Amino acid sequence: MTPRRITSKRGSVTCVLAVLLLVLPAAASGQIQSITATADYAFAMKKRLNVQSATAIGGGVEMRVKLYEGLSLGVAGAYQSYTIEQSDALAQWNWVFWNDRYYPKIQSDMRADPNLSAQIGSAQSMDAIPVMLSFIYNLEAGSDFLVAPRVSGGVVFFTRKLYVDETWTKQYPQAGHSLTYNLRNFAPDKNGNVVSLALGCDAAYAISADVKVSAGAEYRSYLSSSSGYELFPFENECLITLGLTFLF
Repeated sequence: MTPRRITSKRGSVTCVLAVLLLVLPAAASGQIQSITATADYAFAMKKRLNVQSATAIGGGVEMRVKLYEGLSLGVAGAYQSYTIEQSDALAQWNWVFWNDRYYPKIQSDMRADPNLSAQIGSAQSMDAIPVMLSFIYNLEAGSDFLVAPRVSGGVVFFTRKLYVDETWTKQYPQAGHSLTYNLRNFAPDKNGNVVSLALGCDAAYAISADVKVSAGAEYRSYLSSSSGYELFPFENECLITLGLTFLF
């Protein structure tokens, strides 16, 4: 298990370094066109692993450099925070400590003491850091309006997290009193990375000579051949973005 993760991370770092090698010569030659700060909302379309829903909010930064007339290269990094709803989340997580030791003890304690009860729930999230390379074609649709279709590829680094929410109640019938307390039990994280391919389009409007506002949509698909795909909760997703662009 460990050697596969090391190989996966090395491969992803190699991809990122390759992207930087492509971009740095253009940046050094003074061809930077713009830097855009973005905010986004994402939702999974085709889910995996009994996932019922996965939605995210996030933000990032994209730098564009000019390749040819009308054609730009974009390099973007972002952070996205997902909320995930999954059927049988604890069973799907395959948490050995919970399955083999802790949950059997909970059941044993409640059988031994009829005045003791517990409500067990769970919550799951995922942090994702996509690093994407895009080829963008800029179409002037008016003096102040620009439409820019794009094709993209990159690597998404992710960490899935899960905790169990336990609410315990102890009844004291003779005293007519009960004690309730809550605790969280955190599962080991699941880490990995997946390769992504995407198609999208942005529309931008110039509000001044140096600043544009933009909105866009992107369809992003994740390759099943990626080393971390077995842990990733969906096959594809849609992103809606808003941006503020500073021109150079």
